[in-house]
Amino acid sequence: MGKFNWQFSSLPSFSAYHTEPAHTRFYDFQLGYLNVTRLNKTKTIVAVNGQFPGPAVYANEGDRLVIKLTSNVKENISIHWHGVLQLLSNWADGTAYISQCPLGFGETFTHRFRVTGQTGTILWHAHITWLRATLYGPLIIHPQDNQPYPWDPQPVSSIPILVGEWWTQDTEEIERTALRTGGAPTKSDAITINGMPGPLYKHSADDVFRVKVTHGKTYHLRVINAALEIAVFFAVANHSLTVVELDASYVKPFTVNTIMLTPGQTADVLLHANQSSGQFYMAASAYSVVQYDLQQYPRIAGTGILQYELADDRGLAPNILGMVPTLPNLPGYNDSAYSDSFLAKIKSYNNSMYKVEQVPLVINQEFFFTVGYALEPNNSCPPLKVCKGYLHQRFSAAVNNISFQNPTNISLLEAFYFNKSISKSFKGFPDTPVHKFNYTGPEDQLGNKAPVHSTKVSVLNFNDHVQLVLQDISILNFTIHPFHLHGHNFYVVGWGYGNYDSLLDPPYFNLEDPPLRNTAGVPSGGWLAIRFRANNPGVWLLHCHFEMHLSWGMEMAFVVKNGVGVNQTLPPPPHDMPRCKKQKPKRHH
Repeated sequence: MGKFNWQFSSLPSFSAYHTEPAHTRFYDFQLGYLNVTRLNKTKTIVAVNGQFPGPAVYANEGDRLVIKLTSNVKENISIHWHGVLQLLSNWADGTAYISQCPLGFGETFTHRFRVTGQTGTILWHAHITWLRATLYGPLIIHPQDNQPYPWDPQPVSSIPILVGEWWTQDTEEIERTALRTGGAPTKSDAITINGMPGPLYKHSADDVFRVKVTHGKTYHLRVINAALEIAVFFAVANHSLTVVELDASYVKPFTVNTIMLTPGQTADVLLHANQSSGQFYMAASAYSVVQYDLQQYPRIAGTGILQYELADDRGLAPNILGMVPTLPNLPGYNDSAYSDSFLAKIKSYNNSMYKVEQVPLVINQEFFFTVGYALEPNNSCPPLKVCKGYLHQRFSAAVNNISFQNPTNISLLEAFYFNKSISKSFKGFPDTPVHKFNYTGPEDQLGNKAPVHSTKVSVLNFNDHVQLVLQDISILNFTIHPFHLHGHNFYVVGWGYGNYDSLLDPPYFNLEDPPLRNTAGVPSGGWLAIRFRANNPGVWLLHCHFEMHLSWGMEMAFVVKNGVGVNQTLPPPPHDMPRCKKQKPKRHH
């Protein structure tokens, strides 16, 4: 692959706030039903503007986005702009029952926010129930004022690559069934690339995403893991990938054959078209440390085709070399060694060049959260006599043994902004685990498996310097937990396996060039240490981005207080904020 030179002289100096937006860009999102056929079966999905995946949103760094949502569907809806910092625009975050009440049939809500201090690729998606299975799309932020990217050569074009999952069944019913019976959800039927499973799946020879390239040119692939339940390996046969951004933050470039992304993570990679001709598969396969019989997932890779200009474009007909497309050599489904080696390569660039803020070195708020599965009693699945989870109990999930329960008649942000009396009952999320045990030891702590259901938040002062350690636990299964923090990026200063040691592990933290992310995986049977500044007033969700883990309650929220002055104070809500409808409490989004 060609050498990519970084030219920081052309890179703008980012600031936390802009007095005036560079441009205002308007989008109209019409939410409606769409019939889609995949795997020889047709089903009705919820989509935006009749598109699956949904339309791309484009902006330059510093732009103001005005996105009008109109619901023409019976399902409650909220759309989250995943990875957007939402500085002073918490009302636009789009998180059901956290930042807003969901949108009902016939209702309209306009999201207004600036994209500040970040460039690259992120995504938007539904943030209520399992609608994210089809309600998602790319959000692409170019450098300010169309300045060139800080590498050479400049890519000739950018190509969004959205990895997803496809169920032939109704995903809303899959979630409802799992919650009603206490069992695990049905696995997806296919992995997709830009909504297409590709020709390795039956009845899918024509359901394949294709992109044409020219020999000698450089292309910018914007890879997004929009899947609900799986981390993925992604590769392009006979081509290497140079990683230049992750989660819309620049990294020191490194070149690999395969990248690994958990749900919610994004990668900007450069591909040099170094083949003379031919067709080559781009492929996404499931990555899981849990054995297949315990956590099923599609065993076939989703594929698209990278096709050189001189190649035959008639379906899967042989190209001019007389060959069908070449498949990449992907790691095995449980190749954690490759995943670890990929993660170890990620380093951010010198903060003074373009980062909004530097790594917090002095910490005044420390948290230690256990994250993992839980079990609830077998009498918790009426009208069933027993649940369908392990040992006839109900599968659940928790943070610090608390399974989060959404409010139902008010959003958390509204409750705290207007200082409603109910907000007092929401305070008090524990800084450390309620139950302490050998977190990664033998699974014999049966008394710690039943979580408490509550709506609890942790309150931070403006500009607190926060260190949070997330610790996986051994109850039921070790697995990766991709945690996403709304409203903030965070630095991944350390990670490891086994129990976190507050004396022995911090001396090895990377405080020089740690990755800056909005979503990061807690290692299976290990821990993850992150740091961030609480410099964005509002209510911000922290949650696992595996959808069923979120449904089971693996989440909590931080409330960041206002600071001093207009630039540190959350403005009032817009006039068209949706109102909550009275309903029975639910355990999930």
